[in-house]
Amino acid sequence: MSKISELHIPRPQAEQLSANLKRLLKEHRISENELAQALNIPVMTVRRIVSGETTDPRISTLKLFADYFEISLDQLIQSSKTIQRFQQNATRSVPVFDWELISSHSSVQNIDLSSWNDWHTVITGNDISLGENTFALESKPSMQPRFPRGTLFIIDPSANPIDGDIILIKIKKDSTLTLRELAIDSPKWQLQPVIAGSETLSYDKSKHNIIGVVMLTLLYTRRS
Repeated sequence: MSKISELHIPRPQAEQLSANLKRLLKEHRISENELAQALNIPVMTVRRIVSGETTDPRISTLKLFADYFEISLDQLIQSSKTIQRFQQNATRSVPVFDWELISSHSSVQNIDLSSWNDWHTVITGNDISLGENTFALESKPSMQPRFPRGTLFIIDPSANPIDGDIILIKIKKDSTLTLRELAIDSPKWQLQPVIAGSETLSYDKSKHNIIGVVMLTLLYTRRS
């Protein structure tokens, strides 16, 4: 997936972003200086975006704003009424990783997100809680038809897997990643395939590493 570090915002949306940030600062009774200190970014960066002077802010900076005020990146530049509706739901911006990146790291916690620019906003509602290191992963074409092209898996490494969960597994021998449906017939754990024709695996802690549990599956428009 391509990663865009800066977002060019048309003047009307830049003005809306400015208005939204001013209102959010007022509602939360926080100054531009205090926001900059809380996010550990230069105060001039905050002031230029809040004033509407900057029309090409870094996406990573806007994400910091969105997460701080518990709204989405999209809602941050839309109408104030939309933000009010959106705040009634639980939202999270999670990084979108690719299969190769996860395969090459021993843990997703080791991936540096300080300048990460590929994020997806998730609305969870009140019945789902996502851990700090939750991430998104796009389905592979081979996972069709069960998971149509463009499916996004929201994966939580901190969730405890239960019978029937779909989990992301890394095979330790060659660092291959595979999605499997967990079938528990105590004391055995079976890793059933989600791709037709693949074999069922018997979970072995010495051979398999559970990366995380799929908490949500979403459909979205694939980016070029």
